[in-house]
Amino acid sequence: MALPRPHWPTVRGRLLADRGLLLLVTTVVALTVALVGAVSPVTERSADRAMAAAVADAGPRGTVVATLPEWYDDPAGKVLDPSTATQVRQDADLARSTMPRELAAVLGPGVTTVTTPPLQLLDAGPGRYLRLAFLDTAHGGPAVTYTRGGPPSGAPGRRVAVEVAVSAAVATTLDLEVDDRIPARDEHGRSVEVAVSGVFAPEDPGEEAWQVEPQLLHPASSTAGDEPRTAGAALVTAESLPVLRLAVPGDALSRRLVLAPVPEAVRWRHAAGVEQTIAALQSRAGTGFGETTWDSLLATVLRDGRARVAAARGQAEVVLVGLLAVVLLVLVLAAQLLAQRRAATLTGARERGAGLSGIGVELGVESLLVALVGAAAGLAAVRLAAGSVGWAWSAPVLVVAVLAPVALGVATARGRVARAPANRSTRRARVRAAQLQRVVLELAVLVAAVLSLVALRQRGVADGGDLTGTSAVTWIAVSAAVLLVRLVPVAVQAALRRTGQTTSGVPLFVAARLARSGPSALPQVVATVVVVVAVSAATFGAALAATLRDGQAAGALSVVGGDARLDARPDPTVAEAASEVARAAGVRAAAAARVEDGVRVSARGGSAFVRLVVVDAPAYEQVLAASDLPDAPRLARLRSADGPVPALVLGGPEGLRDDPSLRWQDARVPLQVVGAAPAVGAADPVVVVDVEALTAAGASVPPDSVWAVGPGAAAALHAVGEAVPGGAVVTYADELAQRRGAALPSAVLALAWVSCVLLAVAGLLGVALAVAADAPGRATALGRLRALGTSDRDLRLTLLGELATPVLASAVVGLAVGVGCAHAALGSLSLQRLTLAPGATDPVVPWWAVLPVVVLVGGAAALALLEWRRLRRTPLSQLLRS
Repeated sequence: MALPRPHWPTVRGRLLADRGLLLLVTTVVALTVALVGAVSPVTERSADRAMAAAVADAGPRGTVVATLPEWYDDPAGKVLDPSTATQVRQDADLARSTMPRELAAVLGPGVTTVTTPPLQLLDAGPGRYLRLAFLDTAHGGPAVTYTRGGPPSGAPGRRVAVEVAVSAAVATTLDLEVDDRIPARDEHGRSVEVAVSGVFAPEDPGEEAWQVEPQLLHPASSTAGDEPRTAGAALVTAESLPVLRLAVPGDALSRRLVLAPVPEAVRWRHAAGVEQTIAALQSRAGTGFGETTWDSLLATVLRDGRARVAAARGQAEVVLVGLLAVVLLVLVLAAQLLAQRRAATLTGARERGAGLSGIGVELGVESLLVALVGAAAGLAAVRLAAGSVGWAWSAPVLVVAVLAPVALGVATARGRVARAPANRSTRRARVRAAQLQRVVLELAVLVAAVLSLVALRQRGVADGGDLTGTSAVTWIAVSAAVLLVRLVPVAVQAALRRTGQTTSGVPLFVAARLARSGPSALPQVVATVVVVVAVSAATFGAALAATLRDGQAAGALSVVGGDARLDARPDPTVAEAASEVARAAGVRAAAAARVEDGVRVSARGGSAFVRLVVVDAPAYEQVLAASDLPDAPRLARLRSADGPVPALVLGGPEGLRDDPSLRWQDARVPLQVVGAAPAVGAADPVVVVDVEALTAAGASVPPDSVWAVGPGAAAALHAVGEAVPGGAVVTYADELAQRRGAALPSAVLALAWVSCVLLAVAGLLGVALAVAADAPGRATALGRLRALGTSDRDLRLTLLGELATPVLASAVVGLAVGVGCAHAALGSLSLQRLTLAPGATDPVVPWWAVLPVVVLVGGAAALALLEWRRLRRTPLSQLLRS
């Protein structure tokens, strides 16, 4: 059967008659659609920025390395091949061309390398190692300027000697001079002669090629056992590469194509595809002889970045669900008020023979028009501001804005003409059925709250889109509101009995008004739910923001290690700098340390790569005591034992504590676990040992960091930073600002702040709509009291008590629910992925979380005064005649 055609003059007349309330609905729809429509593009841009930052911060960990096939050595004898450099470039181009398109799109042109293993120089005692490296980029070799000598040539001479060039730092550290001819040998005892043709200086030390082989510019010194070890690298040019191939066996040359990702090219939506591509390359590469093999940790970097994006999306969804629930309830309240104001016209149309379907079509056309105008305005604003819009979250707003006025309007038209049955048992059956339906609905809400909380605690918010877990806070608030609606009548009846025995009229009037119009009518029920959900969601959002900021502060402090940190190349002068800083003005404590990632620790229960932290235990204990860093009471044990080196261990597999040993360079150092280590950065696991104990075990490790605490820490470290090799100062303030300015945390914080404001506004709007819905009955009752001689003061207090008391009770319940949800649910929101703190941050509820309560109660008081002024405008003579 076809739907009846709407009567357009009637629709136009209703629009004009209720234009104020319809304009309010249009504004609510526009603001809500604008907010939820902006979430998707803002989230995607923040996710892209976060992925780019994760790739940039990963540095060498994010590179993709293609290991080219080994060169074939002719059994008949090797000959000098001048086209060797060309062959290397061709093999690299072939590897690039075979890369999948998804991976090639996020990688730069890369650097091709041909390197030897570290060669021990035999001219002046042990402990000097030199790696020979050929580097080639898309524009040729790295640009250098020769300060002494000249570039290597391709002439092998009478004896095959590989000509190389070295940087000034390598020449000084390894005591090399131009025209030196040094015999060397590899780890298998095969001899190679190296000739130094010149000393160079890089034109751009930040060029990508130097990052691939950092020892070309920065030699490293260490101690392995009792042998000091110094290692550097020498540059082989395209001209001397054929001689290198001639002089070194093919299996001793490693040919690689090192491709660094372009951070800006990595997109969040495509990151999963890039991960799968890398995994496929690693699984199928190298299955045959002479094939290129692929290796990369970029998939891990992208996986970690996507996990942070997923956590941020889940946290944003928790906030959005609460805000959306409040807005939908406000739209229901507006529809109820609209239906109430139209009750007479709807009943009249029904009595004149209009069908419910015809009334529904006319109301649907009207509400659809209002909703579309609001949605179009909101989406247009988002389109202009953000360039794109998200549609998914707008659908519930449009559905409720369209259907709620239709359903409530039709119910009003039908209810006014419906007659109660004359049979008493039928009336009782209807009452029992209505009560049973209410109980079933309330139980459904409670079950939904319990199940959603269980889902949140078990699964967390691993990714957006799982409404089961992210709606837990909202369902808990709704269930608390349902319980409040159940308990209010009991409390009101008790108050009514108690106030009936007093001589004061105001408490009795307030209790009587609450008993008559408070919990039973639909507008008041919905208003109670609106206030509870709005205040609880605002409190939870405030706690989310405050906890996130505290976690960022804890993470920044843990990474910096104090108020400031000096990073340098490993050198004994760093320890002297730490002593000087400790004596500086404004510095409470300072300690030198060596922090090395990727150090292997083996035990009977397994092995792991750990972050090794070598500290001066007493000095480090002073740093911890002088800062807000967690204490480590077991640090005193690091110097108390004989035999194995005492160590503190944090994280890692449980078997790592079973007779562990540390592998440092070529030395094996037995360890004895004496306690739990403090968190040093966000690494896991962490092994902390004392520098004196490690030195006594024959594996001396020079420090590369200085931690300082105090207001003068940054200035003191800057003062000594120029005297240590490669010194750079990192401050706590800079690190904290960088973390708070990161894409994902700043987006979540902005959403939390905005939601708190909008929730307070929406809650206030819900209170105003509920007050307006009950205004006629309130005016009649208070008019009677005024006509009976009640004083103006008592009438004002009665109005204030009637309007502010339910709001105060609902707001207090919402505040309690928000605080409880913060302690129960914040730990499941994966905040640590955004704070990057070493551990979970305790929930923090800021003092200003009470402001929505103040705003709502104050708004209710203001509405009471407005109602009083409106009632005062009615002449007393008119009240007496009525």
